[in-house]
Amino acid sequence: MLSLILAVFFLVLYTLIWALCLIGWRTAKIRYTGRSPPSRLTTVPPSAAPGVTIIRPLCGLDNNLYNALESTMRLKYPKYEVIFALQDEDDEALPVVKMVMEKYPDVPASISINDARIGVNPKINNLLTPFTEARYDLLWVIDSTISVTPGTLARTVEAFTGISTNMSSFESDLESTPLLSDDMRKPPAAGDVGLVHHVPYAVVYQKTYGSLIEQAFLNTTHAKMYLAINTLAVDSCVMGKSNMYSRANIDSLTTPSPTLRKLPSPPTGLAAFSPFLAEDNMIALSLWHELHLKHAMTGDVALDFIGALSIRDYIGRRIRWIRVRKRMTPLLATLIEPFTESIICGIYGSWAIARLLGANKLAIFLVHMVLWLLVDLSVRDALSSNVRDIGPPSSTLQFVVAWAARELLALPIWLFGITSSDVVWRGKKYKIIQSGEAICMDNTDDT
Repeated sequence: MLSLILAVFFLVLYTLIWALCLIGWRTAKIRYTGRSPPSRLTTVPPSAAPGVTIIRPLCGLDNNLYNALESTMRLKYPKYEVIFALQDEDDEALPVVKMVMEKYPDVPASISINDARIGVNPKINNLLTPFTEARYDLLWVIDSTISVTPGTLARTVEAFTGISTNMSSFESDLESTPLLSDDMRKPPAAGDVGLVHHVPYAVVYQKTYGSLIEQAFLNTTHAKMYLAINTLAVDSCVMGKSNMYSRANIDSLTTPSPTLRKLPSPPTGLAAFSPFLAEDNMIALSLWHELHLKHAMTGDVALDFIGALSIRDYIGRRIRWIRVRKRMTPLLATLIEPFTESIICGIYGSWAIARLLGANKLAIFLVHMVLWLLVDLSVRDALSSNVRDIGPPSSTLQFVVAWAARELLALPIWLFGITSSDVVWRGKKYKIIQSGEAICMDNTDDT
């Protein structure tokens, strides 16, 4: 009787996990297959378009930096500026920034160098001054390794403002959008869009073992689950690679930090998120729960250029974010994570089906793994349909080998990740406490 009850339970769980996978796959096929339609916002005069400030926080010579920065100077949009944010006048990224600006003198761009230190998160520290210097309320924050296609900005503004691409309704939408005035806009209402984000799509030129496994992870398992969760929209699920939001909305947020809330005057706005390493997730959660603003995505991907990684580098990245994530999500979500992976899911699923129907467990498991791989390859192909000309030619066999390595490593990485709350990021060791805040421990080398 006990084995029968367990079999029913695992069959239900198996069905739910497959349903989640298929939702992510279907979303990828529908949203990303084929060319995204051009936005009508590319043809309006600057006076009629919502202004956008693009902020690119930089630190050192990240992979493909010149091309990534150049992509934001080639956007098809009538009204935007770019702020390159650094914290050191001797930063190696600065000469690259100057070369990009010299090549595109007609694009309004500036360099912001500040050494503000208000918390453990260096990205928040880097963004503080550009947030105040930004000319426009709409802010698009893009990580240094990310490249975007020319039409991404216009479609992202459409998603944020609700302006329609339908020609018959375009003019009326344009007149009614609250963001047409850059110095005056109505307070957001529950259900409005408060954040637009893009799914990362990994591109690898330096094909090391670690970079190929990271690419396989981001372009299949991560993308599939990321799209599924955002399609169901039961809660916030956002990465900070490419995020657009309103400065006024961010400024109105209260700190989620229990430590900062004890202060006589707790900080609000961007500074309120300085104790968290995963500031992107915390900002998105606050927009969702505090302001009741939903999130939106477009048919564009954030091209993430992965540098040369060793397998150890890859494992270190995954362990770090498991330890950060487990403090910011419900315990059940962390504990159930291994059951969403292909191998563990296939083991309990094939056992449950064999127990209830008398089928061959090994045959079911092999069919399960083949189908899982085919779904993942289909997700990868859908995401790449608009950017096939970017990056080197890819080998399917090489990708499948990297995918298999990633699946085999998933459980050991998770087991090691949950055993501690210490992480190493950018050369510093942190302890992630129960609230999700990070406490800097020392200056050990990054592993």
